[in-house]
Amino acid sequence: MFCKNCGKQLDDAVKFCDNCGTSMADISKDKKESPTGVSHHTTPKCTYCGNIGDWKIGPLFRPMDYVIGIALLIFGFVPGLIYMGVVGLIRSNKDNREKICTKCGAKNMFTNMY
Repeated sequence: MFCKNCGKQLDDAVKFCDNCGTSMADISKDKKESPTGVSHHTTPKCTYCGNIGDWKIGPLFRPMDYVIGIALLIFGFVPGLIYMGVVGLIRSNKDNREKICTKCGAKNMFTNMY
């Protein structure tokens, strides 16, 4: 079975998680097995503070993108325009932006689905 709080795999006989101390008394039999080794959680867990929950989505353009775009504009209008266009196109999909933890503010481009 898996801990409902931290997701650690445990023996079926334990009453408390040895990782986080959560009681295992109210876990039903159908939730004890992870389906084919795939993670059973759908919300991300912060790798820095352990916060489990929704993440803020980072901005479309980061400050670094503006610096690079302006630097490229100095060398010519077209390279700067192309850079900002490509970055804007890629990050228009919110899945391609930074994920920011609401608790500690850590930025994880790839969040762990535990």
